[in-house]
Amino acid sequence: MTGTTQRAAGLIVVGVNGAEASLAAVRWAVQEASWYQARVHLVFAALRYPRASYAGAPEEPPGADDDADGTALLASAQREAARALTADRVSSELAAGSPAKVLIGWSARAELLVLGSAYPAGGAASRTSPVMGSVARACVNSAVCPVAVVTSPMVLPVGMTSGSWVWR
Repeated sequence: MTGTTQRAAGLIVVGVNGAEASLAAVRWAVQEASWYQARVHLVFAALRYPRASYAGAPEEPPGADDDADGTALLASAQREAARALTADRVSSELAAGSPAKVLIGWSARAELLVLGSAYPAGGAASRTSPVMGSVARACVNSAVCPVAVVTSPMVLPVGMTSGSWVWR
């Protein structure tokens, strides 16, 4: 490999945004990590100032409440991943910035980038064909590592904490 960035051996990065497809991506990545003895890094990225760049910064900086949703989503995703992986193989990060740019940046250090598909507004996942959202599209086009876009929700059988996965 050329360049100054080295990939972390066995690192799977997962984009987390709270959607059902995002949780399916976490489950899929955990399955891959368990098969290949890899680590999983969960990333929730959001713009701190969702305004046009020419509008300037808001008068008041964002407070701790602005990160509460992302922190809660990451904690939930981390609990899900911990059902099948040991704590030393799961990490998470709340990142400020464009989700696409943050995830593309992580792709330079990862072996695999995993994202959930998007569903049209108001469309139930079970009745609507998945579409690739703008973040997934940007990552597929610009990521340095392979990108997996998970389109089908996954669930574990009742009482099972690891092992075989069941597709819905």
